[in-house]
Amino acid sequence: MTYNECYLYLEKMFISTDFSSIGKDFTSLIYITDPGGGYINMSYIGGQKSISPVKTDSCNIFMKMSADVFSQMVSGNLDPLKAFTTGKIQAKGNILLAMAIYNSFK
Repeated sequence: MTYNECYLYLEKMFISTDFSSIGKDFTSLIYITDPGGGYINMSYIGGQKSISPVKTDSCNIFMKMSADVFSQMVSGNLDPLKAFTTGKIQAKGNILLAMAIYNSFK
């Protein structure tokens, strides 16, 4: 997967997912580290969703990974918690919230 494919996949999933069960607003920033990679900024505030390829300095969750790790996670071949504990994903912020968001995509 390329960065653009990661972005388009996540955009489709993000727009079609109901996050109301999480019970809180969030801003999440993902950095795809591959050459040609970039940022994916997702926010859910007051029931309104927004996704863009823009870096932000204020977010609840920051994750950094390769496009290959992203692809393995979304295909179900890599557990995100295992990816985090083995260093395939670097994450800062509210990890429990990140897991709740991930589980909402299922």
